[in-house]
Amino acid sequence: MEIFRNVLTWASALGLPTILAILIWCIKQGQKVAILMSAQQAQMRTKLLELYHKYQKRGYITEEELEDWENQYQAYHSLGKNGVLDSRRERLLNMKTIEESEVTQ
Repeated sequence: MEIFRNVLTWASALGLPTILAILIWCIKQGQKVAILMSAQQAQMRTKLLELYHKYQKRGYITEEELEDWENQYQAYHSLGKNGVLDSRRERLLNMKTIEESEVTQ
C-alpha cells in the first residue's frame, strides 16, 4: 500500500505530460530491444547452421562440440519464434560422438 501511495505522489508531482513522455520513451526502448533480440537470434541461427554443416560433412561431433552447440541452441531457442534448427538438433543428437582425445589420434 505504501508503494502505491509513493507512485501516486510521484505521478501527481510529475504531471500527466511527463508521465506520457516517460511511457513513450519506454515503449521506444522496448522496440529497440526487440530489434536487437531479433538480430542476435539471426546471428545465432547462422552460426549454429554453419557448425551443423561442418559436423555433418565431417561425419562426427565431439562431446565438447555437442555440449557447446546444445548450449548455444538453448539460448537461441529461448528467444522464441524458431523451429529452423529443431530437426538439425535431433540429427546432431543422433550423430556419432567421439571424445576429444580420439580426434588427435
